[in-house]
Amino acid sequence: MITVEAYKNLVREVLKRDLDQNPAQRDGISHEGNDVLMLASGPGSGKTTVLVLRALRHVLVDGILPEQILITTFTKKAAKELRTRWLDWGTTLLNNLSTVPDFQELINQIDLNRCRIDTLDSISQQALTENRLPGQLAPVLAEGAASKLLLKRISFSTVYSAHQAELDQLFAAYTFEGDPPRNRGEALSVAKTICERLIQDLVDLESFGSVSSAHQYVVDILTTYRDRLRETNLFDFALLELQLLERLRDRTLHEWSNGISALLIDEYQDTNPLQEAIYFEIISGSSPLVTVVGDDDQSMYRFRGGSVELFTQFGERCRVATGRQTQRIDMIANYRSSGEIVGFYNSHISGDPGFNSARILPPKPEVDSQRSLVGMPVLGLFRPSPTDLAVSLASWLEQLFANRSLILSNGGESYELNVPTAGDLGDCVLLAHSVEEIKYKYNRQQRVGDTEARFTGHFRSAMHQHNLQVFNPRGRALRTIMSVQQLLGLLLLCLDPDGTLVDQVFPTNEARFFLDEWRIVANRLINQNPQPSDMGGLRHFVARWQNVSRGNYDIAFPPDWPVLELIFKLIAWMPNFQNDPEHQVWLEAITRTVSSAGIASPYGMKILQNSLHCNLSRQSLIRDALLPIAEDEVEVDEDIMPSVPRNHLQLMTIHQAKGLEFPLVIVDVGSHFTRNHPKQAFRRFPRSPANVVVMEDHVEPHLAAPLRGSRTPLDRSFDDLVRLYYVAYSRAQSVLMLVGCESCLKYGTGANLSGAIPNIALGWHRDETWPWRQPYTGRQRPIRVESPLLLI
Repeated sequence: MITVEAYKNLVREVLKRDLDQNPAQRDGISHEGNDVLMLASGPGSGKTTVLVLRALRHVLVDGILPEQILITTFTKKAAKELRTRWLDWGTTLLNNLSTVPDFQELINQIDLNRCRIDTLDSISQQALTENRLPGQLAPVLAEGAASKLLLKRISFSTVYSAHQAELDQLFAAYTFEGDPPRNRGEALSVAKTICERLIQDLVDLESFGSVSSAHQYVVDILTTYRDRLRETNLFDFALLELQLLERLRDRTLHEWSNGISALLIDEYQDTNPLQEAIYFEIISGSSPLVTVVGDDDQSMYRFRGGSVELFTQFGERCRVATGRQTQRIDMIANYRSSGEIVGFYNSHISGDPGFNSARILPPKPEVDSQRSLVGMPVLGLFRPSPTDLAVSLASWLEQLFANRSLILSNGGESYELNVPTAGDLGDCVLLAHSVEEIKYKYNRQQRVGDTEARFTGHFRSAMHQHNLQVFNPRGRALRTIMSVQQLLGLLLLCLDPDGTLVDQVFPTNEARFFLDEWRIVANRLINQNPQPSDMGGLRHFVARWQNVSRGNYDIAFPPDWPVLELIFKLIAWMPNFQNDPEHQVWLEAITRTVSSAGIASPYGMKILQNSLHCNLSRQSLIRDALLPIAEDEVEVDEDIMPSVPRNHLQLMTIHQAKGLEFPLVIVDVGSHFTRNHPKQAFRRFPRSPANVVVMEDHVEPHLAAPLRGSRTPLDRSFDDLVRLYYVAYSRAQSVLMLVGCESCLKYGTGANLSGAIPNIALGWHRDETWPWRQPYTGRQRPIRVESPLLLI
């Protein structure tokens, strides 16, 4: 082993990182003793660096082997980054030490690949697989779409059909706008969220079910689903973690937990009570060295069960649960953003006095930019309407990247914005609360659909007019995208040529509307005779499938044909699915849905020729794969793209951008807000508690101990918005631009200026004061506030 000082010297000489230049990083890596190390890590402060270097210190200084180290983080992408840096830096340090004779034997014992770095879900699956009880099979994970489909088939559909009115009344409290679910797909999503919350918060189900008959119906949905999955050795993420906790508590994982000598937990501010209980069981059981990293100001996953209170109250909760004391180190040196940007988001996070009591105590110092001022203020682009805003922003970007430079001026000051030689649209990102391009509404009475374009939809069109590309695969529901409709329609035409099988799976009117629409657009594509047209082309291919689907045996067809193979045959006539990045993400969502459906389907998503199962296998595909898409239950996952093409500007939700950074960040703070409409208030200035906060309060009485009682429901709703835009603003490296409608910056009307649009993202305090709005004298009030932005 080497000393801590020798380790710091090695890091400085080999990795070119002088830890003495950053006291917080130095102290975090050098921390000794049994106290739990808690790193309150501000944005851009190098938490990944400290996490990896501390883990490597455990190997080289503390003599802990990689297989005795467990590192958990929140997403697979973050886990991949941690693992890459661990292997890169670890290999470099070991290679350097290999030249020292005294370390040869030590290095031969170290296998960096044996360190466990992953999400807690994946760690749980690995632990339960490798430590199965006698006669027990390895757990099978049903992810996302598969778990939702299983919930739907096992318990939701039956209970919801019998008690829809009562459940809709309960579910209305958990929808964004407080209205009953618009369709079964939305009702299923709400039910899945409640079920996950009951597990993640370790809720007393008997107590929760006693509140009302609707509450008991939810418990029935969960317990039937949970019991059926366990019978078949299936688990979703929440149930997998619950199984791990139960095994830790009954000591049947004692050997596994005893093998953990160092535990490092990333993104702790988004941990839920179930995960906290797992960590505390490990800490109590094996007494490892523990490092916890997070930032309560960047907590933003309450809607996934994250409880920021577990971070702000960590010291006391850890002491009570494990007997271990905590030592906190604040990491505030920011290496990412310019001084102007850091100053702006420091002001945002500390400006509202009502937020201060939501933060960790004792208070953290402000983030300190190590880049100082660079001479580029925070920019603002505001226009009269979403359409005008989209056109102006696209035009501005076209000028910037065409000329590689822009002169920005406001009043008497001018600033020059330059694009580096290698710069491209890929260096930019547009962040928003929602990146939905088209709002789709289905009219149940008239059985027709209607669409309403949003700012991001106008922006896509405006960018295309300037020959600029955007990447926003989440902007539209799968069921409404023309090329997706064509592909799914071709599937229907091949497998259910006469539409009889659709009738037999009893789709809702809304789902039937889309299934019929898909057939129409698929027939149009066939009539266009797309390339390749040899051997009869697409029309002949579909006709052969239709012949088999009608029960006519074809010797050229195998007895069972995987649906995925049919999909990949069909995209031969649809080149966008082969070469366009957004289409590739949509194709992944379709194939993932089919694969997930195979878990619950008796036919494994294979199409059979056998007369007995010919129709049944096709029904299974329609019911388990196509109906979920038609009912808008399937979400896309653009994280499958290793990288977005450099000539595409990304549109991302703020939640997606967590942990990322970009030279130019554009934040949509008000494209939806042309007036002070109460239906939009939850996105900018809540008038009532957010739906996820309501759900927290509904389960709070049924927890083992109080968790969130220190903040009112409305305050927690405000707190989440403050944190959301803090994360958005802190993604920017060199240029931060806020965009929205001009009405967001207006004084308002009347003697008390009551027509203004309150917006937390634009400096409003929850007491409805607005520091950006300066007092004036005389009868003529200013039209716009004097914002701290350079308006362009």
